[in-house]
Amino acid sequence: MKNSKLLFLVATITSIALLQGCTPKTAGADSSYLNKNRGAAGAQISASEAEQYSRQQGLTADEIRLENMKRHQTTDAIQEGSSAASSAVNAIQGVKGLLGL
Repeated sequence: MKNSKLLFLVATITSIALLQGCTPKTAGADSSYLNKNRGAAGAQISASEAEQYSRQQGLTADEIRLENMKRHQTTDAIQEGSSAASSAVNAIQGVKGLLGL
């Protein structure tokens, strides 16, 4: 009896977690997408609103790409600086080794 209650509790918690993952988190985005593809008969938003939504999605994707490019450039600059510093340290150690210090 105790095992069946535990099994029921685990199944309930798992089901709730799965259902929450399936709910649309961007209901506005989903509805505008559906309305755009459904046609004028059942549309809840106008065609111009659907076009604006598409433009905004494109701009958002462009912004994300630019942020990723900036992040990569920053990472590359840091790695180049650390590489230069490492080379300088290795050169100094090589000179010290040649001089017997």
